[in-house]
Amino acid sequence: MLPASVLEASYSLGNLIRATRKARGLTQHSLCQSVGIGRNTLVEIEHGSPKVQFVYWLLVLESLGLLETLPRNPSAANMGLIAKAVVQPRSGS
Repeated sequence: MLPASVLEASYSLGNLIRATRKARGLTQHSLCQSVGIGRNTLVEIEHGSPKVQFVYWLLVLESLGLLETLPRNPSAANMGLIAKAVVQPRSGS
């Protein structure tokens, strides 16, 4: 099971994507056409499904002009957090 924080983040991002699409007057069909994904995939993204491949999330964010809102160059402090988050191989694996 995924941590609650991951589920909350994907749900919030899905809501942001849906709200942005609607605010720009885009239909799901038109956004799917421009991104090159199926409607079911977009519906899952807008509902915050963490099961959708990350690249599809990125394509939708890019199409809506939201990709640049994500951090590109993590600070040194954040790099330390990222390094700690990397799963280290277990001994004997």
